[in-house]
Amino acid sequence: MKIRQYCLSILFSISFLINCSAQDISHYISAGYGFPNLPRMALNYLDTENKFESTGTGPLHLKYENRIKPWLGVGLSINHMTYSIKYNKDVLDTSLGQIVTNHVKVSNNNTAFNARVNFHLINPEKNDKLDVYFGIGIGYRTGKFIVESEYPDDVDIKLPYNTALGLESTFGFRYFIDDNLGVYTELGIAKSIIQFGAVMRI
Repeated sequence: MKIRQYCLSILFSISFLINCSAQDISHYISAGYGFPNLPRMALNYLDTENKFESTGTGPLHLKYENRIKPWLGVGLSINHMTYSIKYNKDVLDTSLGQIVTNHVKVSNNNTAFNARVNFHLINPEKNDKLDVYFGIGIGYRTGKFIVESEYPDDVDIKLPYNTALGLESTFGFRYFIDDNLGVYTELGIAKSIIQFGAVMRI
């Protein structure tokens, strides 16, 4: 945990120093919603179980970018999601010697804080309406994967990716309706496959 915080602090410090020396800087703040909820989708293989229920929110995406060069921007991405899976499964209770119903609930509430770099493909001096970019991010993800069950030994559920390392990689488009306000969409892996929302340029 301390090592991750130290590395992120270094990245943000370098970014700040670069930004202080840059001129004609553009700042972008965006908020969006993504789908599908990838961990929730990964657990949908359990939908054949009795009384299966699946709920979730997000992911919700909040981003800040400082465009320090026409082709380069640095910033922060915050991605948040929740999900919950419930189902019943018949299991053998060896102490009672009979089949009983095991009520299972899988839930998670997690947030990723990623330092992000965007590589822009269009010079804003030539086209200030359309922005096309490729972005990658790495950081720290908080949250806990919880499995609740009366008979936990009979439940074996794991996610393919369940670590504290936050990662994202997306290909994005922004279109500005006027000088300051626009819309955006991104395709790639960032707790979802596609996201869209509003963007403000300062």
